[in-house]
Amino acid sequence: MATAGTKGAGGAKGAGGTAGEKGGRPAGSAPAGGRGKGSGSRLARYAVVGGVLLAVLAGCGGATAGILASEGYLPGDSMREVWSTPAGSRAREYGNGSWLSGDTVVRSHAESVTGHDARSGRERWTFTPPGRARVCAVSTAAEDGIALVVLGTYDPIADPTADPAATDPAPTGSDSAGTGTGTAPTGSGAGCSTVTALSLADGRALWRSARVPEDTALQAEHDVVAVGGGLAVVRDEDGAWTYARPGDPGVLRADRALRALDLRTGAPKWSARLPAGCVPYGVAAGRSQVLALVVCDDDISLTALDPANGGVRWTTPLDERQKVMPMQHDPVLVSADPPVVAVQSLDDSGRPTFLSFGDDGRPQGRIASGPANGTLRSPVDEPALTRIAHGRLYTVAEIDYDDVVSAFDLRSGQRLWRAELDDREDVIGLRVADGRVTALVDVYGSQGEDGLVVLDADNGDERDLRTFPDSVGGSAGEVKALHGFEDRLIAVRWGDGYFPPLTAYEER
Repeated sequence: MATAGTKGAGGAKGAGGTAGEKGGRPAGSAPAGGRGKGSGSRLARYAVVGGVLLAVLAGCGGATAGILASEGYLPGDSMREVWSTPAGSRAREYGNGSWLSGDTVVRSHAESVTGHDARSGRERWTFTPPGRARVCAVSTAAEDGIALVVLGTYDPIADPTADPAATDPAPTGSDSAGTGTGTAPTGSGAGCSTVTALSLADGRALWRSARVPEDTALQAEHDVVAVGGGLAVVRDEDGAWTYARPGDPGVLRADRALRALDLRTGAPKWSARLPAGCVPYGVAAGRSQVLALVVCDDDISLTALDPANGGVRWTTPLDERQKVMPMQHDPVLVSADPPVVAVQSLDDSGRPTFLSFGDDGRPQGRIASGPANGTLRSPVDEPALTRIAHGRLYTVAEIDYDDVVSAFDLRSGQRLWRAELDDREDVIGLRVADGRVTALVDVYGSQGEDGLVVLDADNGDERDLRTFPDSVGGSAGEVKALHGFEDRLIAVRWGDGYFPPLTAYEER
Protein backbone atom coordinates (compact mmCIF):
# COMPACT_ATOMS: atom_id res chain seq x y z
CA MET A 1 0.00 0.00 0.00
CA ALA A 2 2.17 2.89 1.20
CA THR A 3 5.80 3.32 0.32
CA ALA A 4 7.37 4.93 3.35
CA GLY A 5 8.72 1.54 4.39
CA THR A 6 7.88 -2.14 4.00
CA LYS A 7 6.81 -4.06 7.06
CA GLY A 8 8.35 -7.46 7.57
CA ALA A 9 6.69 -10.48 9.13
CA GLY A 10 7.29 -9.11 12.66
CA GLY A 11 5.61 -5.77 12.07
CA ALA A 12 3.60 -3.53 14.32
CA LYS A 13 0.26 -4.36 15.80
CA GLY A 14 -3.01 -2.95 14.43
CA ALA A 15 -4.21 0.62 14.39
CA GLY A 16 -5.00 0.65 18.06
CA GLY A 17 -2.24 -1.68 19.23
CA THR A 18 1.35 -1.37 20.35
CA ALA A 19 4.09 -0.97 17.79
CA GLY A 20 6.44 -3.89 17.38
CA GLU A 21 9.78 -4.03 15.62
CA LYS A 22 9.84 -2.86 12.05
CA GLY A 23 11.59 -4.83 9.35
CA GLY A 24 12.25 -4.58 5.64
CA ARG A 25 13.76 -1.05 5.66
CA PRO A 26 16.99 0.61 6.79
CA ALA A 27 16.98 2.13 10.25
CA GLY A 28 16.51 5.88 10.61
CA SER A 29 13.97 8.50 9.65
CA ALA A 30 12.96 9.81 6.27
CA PRO A 31 14.77 13.05 5.43
CA ALA A 32 12.96 16.31 6.01
CA GLY A 33 10.93 17.27 2.98
CA GLY A 34 11.68 13.95 1.35
CA ARG A 35 9.75 10.78 0.79
CA GLY A 36 9.98 7.52 2.68
CA LYS A 37 11.75 4.41 1.51
CA GLY A 38 10.05 2.53 -1.31
CA SER A 39 8.33 -0.76 -0.64
CA GLY A 40 7.61 -3.76 -2.76
CA SER A 41 4.25 -4.43 -4.31
CA ARG A 42 1.26 -5.79 -2.45
CA LEU A 43 1.80 -9.12 -4.22
CA ALA A 44 5.36 -9.32 -2.91
CA ARG A 45 4.16 -8.55 0.58
CA TYR A 46 1.54 -11.28 0.41
CA ALA A 47 4.22 -13.63 -0.84
CA VAL A 48 6.23 -12.92 2.31
CA VAL A 49 3.21 -13.52 4.53
CA GLY A 50 2.27 -16.64 2.61
CA GLY A 51 5.84 -17.89 2.80
CA VAL A 52 5.94 -17.49 6.56
CA LEU A 53 2.71 -19.40 6.97
CA LEU A 54 3.94 -21.97 4.48
CA ALA A 55 6.90 -22.67 6.71
CA VAL A 56 4.72 -22.76 9.81
CA LEU A 57 2.26 -25.16 8.24
CA ALA A 58 5.02 -27.37 6.80
CA GLY A 59 4.19 -26.71 3.20
CA CYS A 60 0.44 -27.22 3.32
CA GLY A 61 -0.88 -23.73 3.95
CA GLY A 62 0.92 -21.42 1.53
CA ALA A 63 -1.78 -21.32 -1.12
CA THR A 64 -4.51 -20.91 1.47
CA ALA A 65 -2.57 -18.14 3.19
CA GLY A 66 -2.12 -16.30 -0.08
CA ILE A 67 -5.84 -16.47 -0.81
CA LEU A 68 -6.77 -15.39 2.72
CA ALA A 69 -4.35 -12.46 2.57
CA SER A 70 -5.50 -11.26 -0.83
CA GLU A 71 -9.15 -11.40 0.27
CA GLY A 72 -8.62 -9.71 3.65
CA TYR A 73 -9.33 -12.75 5.83
CA LEU A 74 -5.83 -13.59 7.08
CA PRO A 75 -5.80 -13.66 10.91
CA GLY A 76 -3.41 -11.10 12.36
CA ASP A 77 -3.12 -9.32 9.03
CA SER A 78 -6.66 -8.17 8.25
CA MET A 79 -9.59 -6.10 9.47
CA ARG A 80 -13.20 -7.09 9.93
CA GLU A 81 -16.46 -5.22 10.25
CA VAL A 82 -17.76 -5.37 13.82
CA TRP A 83 -20.98 -3.44 13.44
CA SER A 84 -22.72 -0.92 11.25
CA THR A 85 -25.82 1.22 11.59
CA PRO A 86 -28.73 0.89 9.16
CA ALA A 87 -28.81 3.13 6.13
CA GLY A 88 -31.18 6.04 6.51
CA SER A 89 -32.49 8.86 4.41
CA ARG A 90 -30.27 10.76 2.01
CA ALA A 91 -28.22 13.33 3.90
CA ARG A 92 -28.73 17.00 3.14
CA GLU A 93 -25.84 19.41 2.70
CA TYR A 94 -26.47 20.94 6.11
CA GLY A 95 -26.54 19.58 9.65
CA ASN A 96 -23.87 16.90 9.24
CA GLY A 97 -21.32 16.24 11.98
CA SER A 98 -19.92 13.56 14.27
CA TRP A 99 -18.22 13.31 17.67
CA LEU A 100 -16.73 10.60 19.86
CA SER A 101 -17.36 11.20 23.56
CA GLY A 102 -16.25 8.48 25.95
CA ASP A 103 -17.72 5.26 24.61
CA THR A 104 -20.47 7.02 22.65
CA VAL A 105 -20.12 7.87 18.97
CA VAL A 106 -22.59 10.49 17.77
CA ARG A 107 -23.69 11.42 14.27
CA SER A 108 -25.87 14.37 13.30
CA HIS A 109 -27.80 15.07 10.14
CA ALA A 110 -30.63 17.41 9.23
CA GLU A 111 -33.42 15.31 10.75
CA SER A 112 -31.82 14.14 14.00
CA VAL A 113 -28.76 13.52 16.18
CA THR A 114 -28.14 9.95 17.34
CA GLY A 115 -25.73 8.44 19.87
CA HIS A 116 -24.46 4.85 19.55
CA ASP A 117 -22.51 2.53 21.81
CA ALA A 118 -19.00 2.53 20.31
CA ARG A 119 -18.53 -1.14 21.25
CA SER A 120 -21.73 -2.62 19.86
CA GLY A 121 -23.25 0.05 17.62
CA ARG A 122 -26.45 -0.12 19.64
CA GLU A 123 -28.48 3.08 19.55
CA ARG A 124 -28.45 4.79 22.93
CA TRP A 125 -30.46 7.91 22.24
CA THR A 126 -31.90 10.14 19.52
CA PHE A 127 -32.47 13.89 19.61
CA THR A 128 -35.15 14.94 17.11
CA PRO A 129 -35.81 18.64 16.41
CA PRO A 130 -39.46 19.58 16.89
CA GLY A 131 -41.90 20.10 14.04
CA ARG A 132 -40.38 21.73 10.99
CA ALA A 133 -37.09 22.40 12.71
CA ARG A 134 -33.94 20.92 11.21
CA VAL A 135 -30.33 20.70 12.28
CA CYS A 136 -28.59 23.18 10.00
CA ALA A 137 -25.13 23.60 11.57
CA VAL A 138 -23.03 22.02 14.32
CA SER A 139 -19.81 22.66 16.20
CA THR A 140 -16.94 20.72 14.68
CA ALA A 141 -15.64 19.84 18.14
CA ALA A 142 -17.16 18.79 21.45
CA GLU A 143 -15.86 19.41 24.96
CA ASP A 144 -16.72 17.74 28.27
CA GLY A 145 -19.32 15.65 26.46
CA ILE A 146 -21.17 18.68 25.04
CA ALA A 147 -21.61 19.74 21.41
CA LEU A 148 -23.59 22.57 19.84
CA VAL A 149 -26.29 22.07 17.24
CA VAL A 150 -28.01 24.95 15.49
CA LEU A 151 -31.67 24.48 14.61
CA GLY A 152 -33.86 26.29 12.13
CA THR A 153 -37.14 25.89 10.31
CA TYR A 154 -37.19 25.30 6.61
CA ASP A 155 -38.63 27.50 3.89
CA PRO A 156 -40.56 25.27 1.42
CA ILE A 157 -39.52 27.54 -1.43
CA ALA A 158 -35.85 27.59 -0.52
CA ASP A 159 -35.89 23.90 0.52
CA PRO A 160 -38.45 22.11 -1.70
CA THR A 161 -37.14 18.67 -0.64
CA ALA A 162 -38.30 19.19 2.95
CA ASP A 163 -41.31 17.24 4.19
CA PRO A 164 -44.42 19.20 3.16
CA ALA A 165 -46.53 17.30 5.70
CA ALA A 166 -44.53 18.54 8.68
CA THR A 167 -46.48 20.52 11.25
CA ASP A 168 -45.63 23.76 12.95
CA PRO A 169 -43.01 23.31 15.64
CA ALA A 170 -44.15 22.67 19.17
CA PRO A 171 -42.98 24.96 21.99
CA THR A 172 -39.52 24.08 23.23
CA GLY A 173 -39.76 25.86 26.54
CA SER A 174 -37.57 28.47 28.15
CA ASP A 175 -33.85 27.78 28.27
CA SER A 176 -32.02 27.47 31.56
CA ALA A 177 -30.12 30.73 31.20
CA GLY A 178 -33.05 32.84 30.14
CA THR A 179 -31.34 33.65 26.83
CA GLY A 180 -33.64 31.71 24.53
CA THR A 181 -36.82 32.64 22.74
CA GLY A 182 -39.12 30.36 24.76
CA THR A 183 -40.55 28.74 21.60
CA ALA A 184 -39.09 27.25 18.48
CA PRO A 185 -39.06 29.49 15.40
CA THR A 186 -42.32 29.56 13.44
CA GLY A 187 -43.41 30.61 9.98
CA SER A 188 -42.43 29.35 6.56
CA GLY A 189 -38.74 29.61 7.43
CA ALA A 190 -36.54 31.07 10.11
CA GLY A 191 -33.04 30.06 9.11
CA CYS A 192 -30.49 28.80 11.65
CA SER A 193 -32.07 30.61 14.58
CA THR A 194 -31.71 28.44 17.71
CA VAL A 195 -28.49 27.20 19.31
CA THR A 196 -28.85 24.07 21.45
CA ALA A 197 -26.22 22.58 23.74
CA LEU A 198 -26.51 18.81 23.52
CA SER A 199 -25.26 16.28 26.05
CA LEU A 200 -23.54 13.53 24.07
CA ALA A 201 -23.99 11.06 26.92
CA ASP A 202 -27.78 10.94 26.75
CA GLY A 203 -28.98 13.38 24.06
CA ARG A 204 -30.48 15.89 26.49
CA ALA A 205 -30.77 19.53 25.44
CA LEU A 206 -28.97 21.37 28.25
CA TRP A 207 -29.96 24.87 27.17
CA ARG A 208 -31.11 26.88 24.18
CA SER A 209 -30.29 30.37 22.98
CA ALA A 210 -31.76 32.44 20.17
CA ARG A 211 -29.49 33.30 17.26
CA VAL A 212 -29.87 35.92 14.52
CA PRO A 213 -29.62 34.09 11.16
CA GLU A 214 -28.60 35.54 7.82
CA ASP A 215 -31.94 34.73 6.16
CA THR A 216 -34.79 32.22 6.26
CA ALA A 217 -33.11 29.54 4.16
CA LEU A 218 -31.41 26.48 5.64
CA GLN A 219 -28.01 26.05 4.08
CA ALA A 220 -24.60 24.59 4.81
CA GLU A 221 -22.72 27.01 7.04
CA HIS A 222 -19.28 26.72 8.62
CA ASP A 223 -17.78 28.30 11.72
CA VAL A 224 -21.19 29.50 12.97
CA VAL A 225 -20.72 28.07 16.47
CA ALA A 226 -17.67 26.75 18.29
CA VAL A 227 -16.82 24.94 21.51
CA GLY A 228 -13.64 25.35 23.55
CA GLY A 229 -12.25 26.44 26.90
CA GLY A 230 -15.59 25.91 28.63
CA LEU A 231 -17.29 28.31 26.23
CA ALA A 232 -19.99 28.09 23.60
CA VAL A 233 -19.21 30.80 21.06
CA VAL A 234 -21.97 31.97 18.72
CA ARG A 235 -21.75 34.09 15.58
CA ASP A 236 -24.86 36.10 14.74
CA GLU A 237 -25.52 37.30 11.18
CA ASP A 238 -27.46 39.89 9.27
CA GLY A 239 -28.73 39.50 5.73
CA ALA A 240 -28.14 43.22 5.16
CA TRP A 241 -24.39 42.82 5.62
CA THR A 242 -22.79 42.87 2.21
CA TYR A 243 -19.61 40.84 2.37
CA ALA A 244 -18.67 41.62 -1.22
CA ARG A 245 -18.21 45.34 -0.51
CA PRO A 246 -18.41 47.77 2.42
CA GLY A 247 -21.75 49.45 2.76
CA ASP A 248 -24.99 49.06 4.67
CA PRO A 249 -24.14 47.91 8.22
CA GLY A 250 -27.53 46.23 8.56
CA VAL A 251 -29.87 46.20 11.53
CA LEU A 252 -27.67 44.07 13.80
CA ARG A 253 -24.72 45.70 15.52
CA ALA A 254 -21.73 44.06 13.90
CA ASP A 255 -19.42 44.85 16.78
CA ARG A 256 -21.65 42.84 19.17
CA ALA A 257 -22.45 39.91 16.88
CA LEU A 258 -19.90 37.53 18.37
CA ARG A 259 -20.70 36.30 21.87
CA ALA A 260 -19.81 33.57 24.33
CA LEU A 261 -21.95 31.59 26.77
CA ASP A 262 -21.05 29.13 29.48
CA LEU A 263 -20.91 25.77 27.75
CA ARG A 264 -22.68 23.85 30.51
CA THR A 265 -25.33 26.36 31.64
CA GLY A 266 -25.81 28.75 28.72
CA ALA A 267 -25.23 31.76 30.95
CA PRO A 268 -23.98 34.76 28.94
CA LYS A 269 -20.26 35.43 29.45
CA TRP A 270 -19.32 38.25 27.09
CA SER A 271 -19.95 39.94 23.78
CA ALA A 272 -16.89 40.81 21.70
CA ARG A 273 -16.37 44.36 20.56
CA LEU A 274 -14.95 43.87 17.09
CA PRO A 275 -13.11 46.71 15.34
CA ALA A 276 -15.35 49.44 13.93
CA GLY A 277 -16.63 48.69 10.45
CA CYS A 278 -15.93 44.95 10.75
CA VAL A 279 -18.39 42.06 10.75
CA PRO A 280 -17.77 38.48 11.95
CA TYR A 281 -17.36 35.80 9.30
CA GLY A 282 -16.26 32.69 11.21
CA VAL A 283 -15.39 31.52 14.70
CA ALA A 284 -13.28 28.81 16.34
CA ALA A 285 -12.49 28.20 20.00
CA GLY A 286 -9.64 26.58 21.85
CA ARG A 287 -8.66 26.26 25.49
CA SER A 288 -6.44 29.34 25.42
CA GLN A 289 -8.11 31.66 22.92
CA VAL A 290 -11.08 32.32 20.68
CA LEU A 291 -10.40 33.06 17.01
CA ALA A 292 -12.63 35.02 14.68
CA LEU A 293 -12.47 35.72 10.98
CA VAL A 294 -13.69 39.30 10.50
CA VAL A 295 -14.44 41.23 7.32
CA CYS A 296 -13.13 44.80 7.31
CA ASP A 297 -13.47 46.84 4.12
CA ASP A 298 -13.85 43.71 2.00
CA ASP A 299 -10.69 42.15 3.42
CA ILE A 300 -10.70 39.29 5.93
CA SER A 301 -8.48 39.43 8.98
CA LEU A 302 -7.84 37.00 11.80
CA THR A 303 -8.63 38.22 15.31
CA ALA A 304 -7.79 36.55 18.63
CA LEU A 305 -10.09 37.15 21.60
CA ASP A 306 -9.43 36.68 25.28
CA PRO A 307 -11.68 33.78 26.43
CA ALA A 308 -12.14 35.44 29.82
CA ASN A 309 -13.77 38.66 28.61
CA GLY A 310 -13.84 38.72 24.80
CA GLY A 311 -11.25 41.48 24.56
CA VAL A 312 -9.25 41.69 21.35
CA ARG A 313 -5.71 40.39 21.83
CA TRP A 314 -4.50 40.91 18.27
CA THR A 315 -5.66 41.28 14.68
CA THR A 316 -3.65 40.33 11.61
CA PRO A 317 -4.36 40.15 7.87
CA LEU A 318 -4.72 36.64 6.50
CA ASP A 319 -2.35 37.52 3.69
CA GLU A 320 -0.21 40.65 3.74
CA ARG A 321 0.35 40.45 -0.03
CA GLN A 322 -3.26 40.52 -1.19
CA LYS A 323 -6.83 40.89 -0.07
CA VAL A 324 -8.64 37.79 1.08
CA MET A 325 -12.27 38.32 0.10
CA PRO A 326 -15.26 36.34 1.43
CA MET A 327 -16.95 35.50 -1.85
CA GLN A 328 -13.80 34.69 -3.75
CA HIS A 329 -11.61 32.92 -1.20
CA ASP A 330 -14.09 31.41 1.30
CA PRO A 331 -11.65 31.02 4.25
CA VAL A 332 -12.33 28.38 6.91
CA LEU A 333 -10.89 28.07 10.40
CA VAL A 334 -9.19 24.66 10.66
CA SER A 335 -7.75 25.03 14.17
CA ALA A 336 -7.75 27.50 17.06
CA ASP A 337 -4.78 26.01 18.93
CA PRO A 338 -2.60 26.51 16.92
CA PRO A 339 -4.27 29.08 14.64
CA VAL A 340 -4.67 27.59 11.14
CA VAL A 341 -6.88 28.91 8.33
CA ALA A 342 -7.57 27.27 4.96
CA VAL A 343 -8.12 29.76 2.13
CA GLN A 344 -9.56 28.67 -1.19
CA SER A 345 -8.03 29.85 -4.49
CA LEU A 346 -5.42 32.09 -2.87
CA ASP A 347 -3.08 31.26 -5.75
CA ASP A 348 -3.51 30.11 -9.34
CA SER A 349 -4.02 26.45 -8.41
CA GLY A 350 -7.62 26.99 -7.34
CA ARG A 351 -6.98 24.71 -4.36
CA PRO A 352 -6.74 25.43 -0.63
CA THR A 353 -3.75 27.14 0.94
CA PHE A 354 -3.17 26.51 4.65
CA LEU A 355 -1.98 29.54 6.63
CA SER A 356 -0.51 29.14 10.11
CA PHE A 357 -0.07 31.87 12.72
CA GLY A 358 1.79 32.15 16.00
CA ASP A 359 0.11 32.75 19.33
CA ASP A 360 0.92 36.44 18.88
CA GLY A 361 -0.70 36.59 15.43
CA ARG A 362 2.51 36.63 13.41
CA PRO A 363 2.26 34.74 10.10
CA GLN A 364 4.16 31.46 10.10
CA GLY A 365 3.94 28.55 7.67
CA ARG A 366 2.25 28.78 4.29
CA ILE A 367 1.35 25.41 2.75
CA ALA A 368 0.04 25.54 -0.79
CA SER A 369 -0.66 23.22 -3.69
CA GLY A 370 2.02 22.98 -6.35
CA PRO A 371 4.50 20.66 -8.06
CA ALA A 372 6.29 19.88 -4.79
CA ASN A 373 3.28 19.40 -2.51
CA GLY A 374 0.72 18.13 -5.00
CA THR A 375 -2.93 19.12 -5.10
CA LEU A 376 -4.17 19.61 -1.55
CA ARG A 377 -7.69 18.61 -0.48
CA SER A 378 -10.35 20.95 0.87
CA PRO A 379 -11.00 20.57 4.62
CA VAL A 380 -14.64 21.47 3.92
CA ASP A 381 -15.37 19.10 1.03
CA GLU A 382 -13.21 16.26 2.38
CA PRO A 383 -12.92 16.87 6.12
CA ALA A 384 -11.58 13.39 6.88
CA LEU A 385 -8.34 14.14 5.00
CA THR A 386 -7.01 17.03 7.11
CA ARG A 387 -5.65 16.71 10.65
CA ILE A 388 -3.76 19.15 12.90
CA ALA A 389 -1.60 17.52 15.58
CA HIS A 390 1.84 17.89 17.18
CA GLY A 391 2.38 21.30 15.54
CA ARG A 392 1.93 19.72 12.12
CA LEU A 393 -0.57 19.55 9.29
CA TYR A 394 -1.22 15.97 8.18
CA THR A 395 -3.04 15.89 4.90
CA VAL A 396 -3.62 14.07 1.62
CA ALA A 397 -2.64 15.42 -1.77
CA GLU A 398 -2.74 14.15 -5.33
CA ILE A 399 0.40 13.95 -7.47
CA ASP A 400 0.15 12.63 -11.02
CA TYR A 401 -3.27 11.11 -10.20
CA ASP A 402 -1.88 9.21 -7.19
CA ASP A 403 -2.58 9.96 -3.52
CA VAL A 404 0.19 10.83 -1.08
CA VAL A 405 0.05 11.38 2.69
CA SER A 406 2.22 14.29 3.83
CA ALA A 407 3.22 15.97 7.07
CA PHE A 408 4.06 19.70 7.14
CA ASP A 409 5.60 21.78 9.90
CA LEU A 410 3.13 24.56 10.71
CA ARG A 411 5.80 27.03 11.80
CA SER A 412 7.87 26.90 8.64
CA GLY A 413 5.47 25.38 6.12
CA GLN A 414 8.19 22.86 5.24
CA ARG A 415 7.18 19.38 4.18
CA LEU A 416 8.65 16.92 6.69
CA TRP A 417 7.82 13.68 4.92
CA ARG A 418 5.66 12.20 2.20
CA ALA A 419 4.37 8.63 1.85
CA GLU A 420 3.18 7.52 -1.57
CA LEU A 421 0.54 4.89 -2.16
CA ASP A 422 0.32 2.29 -4.88
CA ASP A 423 -1.60 2.96 -8.08
CA ARG A 424 -5.40 2.82 -7.78
CA GLU A 425 -5.30 3.42 -4.02
CA ASP A 426 -7.16 6.44 -2.66
CA VAL A 427 -6.97 7.68 0.92
CA ILE A 428 -10.49 8.29 2.22
CA GLY A 429 -9.81 9.05 5.88
CA LEU A 430 -6.99 10.00 8.28
CA ARG A 431 -6.60 9.60 12.01
CA VAL A 432 -3.60 10.84 14.01
CA ALA A 433 -3.11 9.39 17.49
CA ASP A 434 -0.48 7.67 19.63
CA GLY A 435 2.35 8.64 17.29
CA ARG A 436 0.65 7.10 14.27
CA VAL A 437 -1.11 8.29 11.15
CA THR A 438 -3.78 5.77 10.18
CA ALA A 439 -5.00 6.08 6.59
CA LEU A 440 -8.16 4.31 5.47
CA VAL A 441 -7.64 3.31 1.84
CA ASP A 442 -10.02 2.52 -1.01
CA VAL A 443 -8.72 0.43 -3.92
CA TYR A 444 -10.38 0.95 -7.29
CA GLY A 445 -12.00 -2.13 -8.78
CA SER A 446 -11.41 -4.30 -5.72
CA GLN A 447 -13.70 -5.91 -3.18
CA GLY A 448 -10.95 -7.61 -1.21
CA GLU A 449 -8.05 -5.19 -1.01
CA ASP A 450 -9.45 -2.15 0.67
CA GLY A 451 -7.82 -1.55 3.99
CA LEU A 452 -5.58 0.72 5.99
CA VAL A 453 -1.95 1.69 6.28
CA VAL A 454 -0.39 2.91 9.53
CA LEU A 455 2.49 5.38 9.26
CA ASP A 456 4.89 6.69 11.86
CA ALA A 457 3.66 10.23 12.58
CA ASP A 458 7.22 11.46 13.08
CA ASN A 459 8.87 10.25 9.85
CA GLY A 460 6.23 8.59 7.67
CA ASP A 461 7.69 5.08 7.87
CA GLU A 462 5.14 2.33 7.44
CA ARG A 463 4.24 0.61 10.71
CA ASP A 464 1.42 -1.66 9.62
CA LEU A 465 -0.73 -2.66 6.66
CA ARG A 466 -4.09 -4.39 6.85
CA THR A 467 -6.82 -5.41 4.44
CA PHE A 468 -10.61 -5.63 4.54
CA PRO A 469 -12.73 -8.41 3.04
CA ASP A 470 -15.28 -5.81 1.93
CA SER A 471 -15.08 -2.44 0.24
CA VAL A 472 -14.97 0.50 2.66
CA GLY A 473 -14.43 3.29 0.16
CA GLY A 474 -16.29 4.87 -2.70
CA SER A 475 -18.54 1.87 -3.30
CA ALA A 476 -19.67 1.95 0.34
CA GLY A 477 -20.31 5.66 0.67
CA GLU A 478 -17.91 8.56 1.08
CA VAL A 479 -16.16 8.67 4.46
CA LYS A 480 -16.34 12.08 6.16
CA ALA A 481 -14.74 11.30 9.54
CA LEU A 482 -12.63 8.59 11.13
CA HIS A 483 -12.74 8.02 14.89
CA GLY A 484 -10.64 5.66 16.99
CA PHE A 485 -12.04 3.77 19.98
CA GLU A 486 -9.95 1.17 21.79
CA ASP A 487 -8.79 -1.20 19.01
CA ARG A 488 -11.46 -0.09 16.56
CA LEU A 489 -11.83 2.41 13.78
CA ILE A 490 -15.26 3.97 13.26
CA ALA A 491 -15.93 5.40 9.80
CA VAL A 492 -18.61 8.09 9.47
CA ARG A 493 -20.47 8.71 6.21
CA TRP A 494 -23.00 11.45 5.63
CA GLY A 495 -25.01 8.90 3.65
CA ASP A 496 -26.82 8.64 0.36
CA GLY A 497 -29.62 6.39 1.60
CA TYR A 498 -27.91 3.16 0.57
CA PHE A 499 -24.86 2.69 2.80
CA PRO A 500 -24.45 2.65 6.61
CA PRO A 501 -23.72 6.02 8.18
CA LEU A 502 -21.47 4.40 10.83
CA THR A 503 -19.27 1.32 10.51
CA ALA A 504 -16.81 -0.03 13.08
CA TYR A 505 -13.81 -2.14 12.12
CA GLU A 506 -11.27 -4.02 14.22
CA GLU A 507 -8.23 -6.17 13.51
CA ARG A 508 -8.95 -9.79 12.87
